[in-house]
Amino acid sequence: MTLNKQLWIAIAAIMTLAFGISFLVSAWSAKTYLEDQLRLKNVDNANSLALSMSQIDKDPVLIELLLSAQFDIGHYKRISLVSPTGTPMVEKVSEAGADKIPAWFVRMIPLNTEPGVAQVQDGWRQYGTLTVVSHERFAHEALWHGNLRLLGWFLISALLCGLIGTLVLRVITRPLGDVVRQAEAIGARRFITIDEPRTREFRSVVRAMNTLSSQVRSMLDEESARLEQLRRGAQHDALTGVLNREHFLKKTQHALEDESAAPAGALFILRLPDLIGLNKTLGREATDALLTRVAGALEDCCADESCLIGRLNGSDFSVLASNAESVEELAKRISARVQLSISDPSAAAERTVLLGAAVYRHGDPISQVLSRADMALARAEMEGGSAIETGDSEGEWKPVASMAAAWKVLIETAINQKRIQFVTYPVLDAQGALIHYEAPARMQNVQRSEWMSAQSFMPWASRLGLAERIDQAVFDRALDWLEANEGPLCINVSPQSVCDPVLGARYYRALRGNRTLAKKLWIDIPEFVAYRHAREFRMFCDTLKPLGCTIGLEHAGSHICHIGELHDVGLDYLKIDSAIIRDIDHSPGNQTFLRGLCTIAHTMGMMTIAEGVLNQQEAACLKELGFKGMTGPGIVLG
Repeated sequence: MTLNKQLWIAIAAIMTLAFGISFLVSAWSAKTYLEDQLRLKNVDNANSLALSMSQIDKDPVLIELLLSAQFDIGHYKRISLVSPTGTPMVEKVSEAGADKIPAWFVRMIPLNTEPGVAQVQDGWRQYGTLTVVSHERFAHEALWHGNLRLLGWFLISALLCGLIGTLVLRVITRPLGDVVRQAEAIGARRFITIDEPRTREFRSVVRAMNTLSSQVRSMLDEESARLEQLRRGAQHDALTGVLNREHFLKKTQHALEDESAAPAGALFILRLPDLIGLNKTLGREATDALLTRVAGALEDCCADESCLIGRLNGSDFSVLASNAESVEELAKRISARVQLSISDPSAAAERTVLLGAAVYRHGDPISQVLSRADMALARAEMEGGSAIETGDSEGEWKPVASMAAAWKVLIETAINQKRIQFVTYPVLDAQGALIHYEAPARMQNVQRSEWMSAQSFMPWASRLGLAERIDQAVFDRALDWLEANEGPLCINVSPQSVCDPVLGARYYRALRGNRTLAKKLWIDIPEFVAYRHAREFRMFCDTLKPLGCTIGLEHAGSHICHIGELHDVGLDYLKIDSAIIRDIDHSPGNQTFLRGLCTIAHTMGMMTIAEGVLNQQEAACLKELGFKGMTGPGIVLG
């Protein structure tokens, strides 16, 4: 029962009790007063009438007429004249009752009045005894109407008290609503804090809950920092801080195989010749400082998010540049910056670097790309400086990178002709049951009548400002699919769509009228969007989550040190990047990291899903680590 209902019940009970007491007091007082007034009226009327009768002739007919006239106009219950011997001479009695008031009220409050008695004289002789009794129905009517007015005033007072009490209660309990929402958020593992109210009782509760949220948030921050240390220890080179060989090669293979990766790029391998001689000449500490400067120079050259930097061995560094527009220009920039970082005018001989680059396209085997990069490095060692291997550029047709206009026409034509579609892949839980279907986008190339994967056209769509239109087309297709199918469906939303409030509002309007579809719709958002565009990301989640949509991050793992910042968003799941999942059954360092990641994600109420699972060995290891869902080539719906 709500506080408002309890307040109204309490007011009704109190006012009923107050009315009952007031009714008893008022009825008792009125009864006494009316009985006194009726008694005085009886006495006065009897004396007045007896005096009038004493002064007239004692004709029986005249006496009866006088008493009848007085009885008719005086509202009497009884008038009687008795002779001195006790013989009734005249008697008038009214049988009328109080018709306008309930009989139970008359029985509950009876009026007992004394009759008025006077002697009628005939000269010096007593003629008779006159008795007058006034009718009490008028007194009962006055008493009845008075109590009705009292009841009306009490009802009005109760209504006013209830309304005023409701308003006051609403003001007083307004902080209680915030407390309830905070409690619900904590129950949903969103650890938010609210302002402390002025009400002392509420303030103590809010302070305790805020303390709980702050402690949990501090715990999440500490655990996130610990996981970040584990991640860096498992995935990064201890000296330079760049990716180690194992993780860099996994990320490279992911870039070559994953649908959402860029369609083309370049792999650079940079080598410091005669590292052993440098170590003998400079000493270990100076050589370590030199290698750290090289890593810093590479990071300065490749500040873009699409570049990955790794250390393959003691003297070899590598750079993976996705969507590199000019490989030659980037190679020159890397060589010049690294050469500047290692140059020492006081050295006896000039220090040099060798750079080999291999251009790749999506789908190339990693062994082939590494082989071309090694060939380019060998050429650079023979010729000096740097060398680039482009490899075989023939193969599947794709618009040339410089043909932005051609890509724009191609994408807009596909959108206008509704040639945007998606394919479905299952995401299963640890027991093999379906969680949802993933739905990566596909676009038909109208010039060649073939369907292109998302990594082929989405980079150009983003560059040309068409990503939102593709997301809208996929969203419309997803609604149709959900209408016709039972299973939940997961669509990808680009960073541009997350940052566009107009598109978010369009999604909201489409789902607002059909909550059933909304509850079956899952939405993947790239991990970096949650941190790089935090405000827009939160607005997007706040818009769609109340409808029942399930929202999570895909390709997660690189920003794990900031996961505590999402404690109040209420995300439903994390899809862990396949580069971390690859060969997890043979990577103890990543196992420790992922076990901690699952623990902190489950603490925040998020499901953990592994991407790119290749085989049952990886699946069994992930299940033991605590993953709730898996997807990839090795995951098949039974």
